[in-house]
Amino acid sequence: MMTARGVGWGLMALAVGLAANAVLGPLATGTIAYRYGSPMVGQGIAVDAVALFLVAPAAVLAAVLTLRGQVAGPVLGTGPAAFAVYMVPQYVIGPEYGRLPGNNERFLPFHLALFVLAAVLLVASLARREALPPDDRRSDRRRAWILFGVAAFVLIRWLPGLAALVSASTPDAAYTDNPTAYLVIALLDLGLVVPACVAVAFALRRGAAWARRSAYALIGWFATVPVSVAAMAVTAVVREDPQADRGGAIGLVAVALAFLVVAVLLYRPLLTRRTEERVPVAA
Repeated sequence: MMTARGVGWGLMALAVGLAANAVLGPLATGTIAYRYGSPMVGQGIAVDAVALFLVAPAAVLAAVLTLRGQVAGPVLGTGPAAFAVYMVPQYVIGPEYGRLPGNNERFLPFHLALFVLAAVLLVASLARREALPPDDRRSDRRRAWILFGVAAFVLIRWLPGLAALVSASTPDAAYTDNPTAYLVIALLDLGLVVPACVAVAFALRRGAAWARRSAYALIGWFATVPVSVAAMAVTAVVREDPQADRGGAIGLVAVALAFLVVAVLLYRPLLTRRTEERVPVAA
């Protein structure tokens, strides 16, 4: 198993990688020119901003706490790691290589390294054996209901788009602009995020020991990714993109803020545990 020191320095490297990717992308220098249509370029700017100003600092904080031997460190680090594991495939698979200009394929080694680092850190953090607070069944059940709610929210957001694709009716504008990116995100959300939330929620209700750490990882995911979605909607309004929806952007900002507040409240018990406590893992 990866040592706490290894996880700490890995999280620091992840923070640097996420920040570098943001600076190289459309947010700043444009060195990485993704093969995206204009609306997707706006979304890329939004994601880069969230990565640079929210996710990378969170990874630095998690790294510092981990290197100081605080149990909150590796657990907090699952959020940035999950964010990167979710986002990086969209940088690599999502662009329209046969249709739009760009050069993002030249940065495949960089994106591959960032993805592997994030995946290793996520697995290493989930594999640790510290006892995590709170240790009562009522809190686990509360987290289970929150995860059920996250799964339902993600599923409901995708239903109109799925219905249009299945029925061969007028597709979503986002699909028309960048069908590859649209389908990649659909696969990640519906094939990974929703099943993971449901599985962990049921495991929490059964009292499985592994479920609590997995729940914290999912909480970290929904503390960052909905903020990215809200930032995309706001960016579309500012850029006056054809897909912009001012009312929808306001709603998504409200949802993102709610998720952030819930994540802070759910993570707060970790901050009362100052040092690592190793305990046997129950089945």
